[in-house]
Amino acid sequence: MSNLATRLLTAALLLPVIIGCFVLGGWFMFGLAVAAAAASYFEFGAVVAKDDPVLRGALFVVGVAVTIIGIFVTQPATALLTLQLAFVVLAVLTVLRAGNDLQHDFRRVAALVFSILWIAPGLISLVRLRELGDVHTGTATACYLMVCMVATWANDTCAYFAGRFLGKHKLAGTISPKKTWEGFIGGAIGVPAFLIAGHLWFEMFAPLTWLDIAILSLPIAVLGPVGDLVESLWKRAYDIKDSGKLIPGHGGMLDRMDAIYFVGPWVLAYFVGLKPWLVTVLG
Repeated sequence: MSNLATRLLTAALLLPVIIGCFVLGGWFMFGLAVAAAAASYFEFGAVVAKDDPVLRGALFVVGVAVTIIGIFVTQPATALLTLQLAFVVLAVLTVLRAGNDLQHDFRRVAALVFSILWIAPGLISLVRLRELGDVHTGTATACYLMVCMVATWANDTCAYFAGRFLGKHKLAGTISPKKTWEGFIGGAIGVPAFLIAGHLWFEMFAPLTWLDIAILSLPIAVLGPVGDLVESLWKRAYDIKDSGKLIPGHGGMLDRMDAIYFVGPWVLAYFVGLKPWLVTVLG
């Protein structure tokens, strides 16, 4: 079976399950987020601390714990203290077991802490966006979560095809040689195009307004590729092709979630912070 066929078959099998969890919300969404967190931290630790099972295990435990606590707590101070505790655990384990190459040890603990800052806020944002649909509409809806996911997928897909057929000018050649400015522009056009289509044709997107689409689109068009490039930078730094082999034809969890981990916090910040402020100002 070709790689393309494998990718399509995997998507056909997994997408209904994933979207089903989005629609059902609650513990289904929580379970999906925890599974994604576990896979993401496992993959990151297996690369950055492949020769140190203690640090790998610590990252997995504290990373998943930070994500779970962040999903349930409502006080920002508690979430920040949890993040600080995770950093302390990883730092103590590194300091007490430091080898002769201190620069290597410091870079490794910095990378492990970075993974928590990258993964946890992204997944917490996705769960919060799912909950936000219930709060804002009074009915169970995955609208705000689907805005994040559809916009990110549209950006990635449109960028791929635009880059493949029109791409000539490298966007970040040393990190990802196949990414082009033409692809970036195609992705930037795809975000509002798909959100507009969703708003016009699907009842789920009814809470989305034209103002939402206008303000959300450009940051998503930038953050999506940045998240992808950050993961590409990480893979090139450690000389790996994929973050893992969890998803046949697609690589690992981080390969699928890299952009979403960047986009999710922005979409949540817009709906819970910026939009209410704009509504007040604009009347």
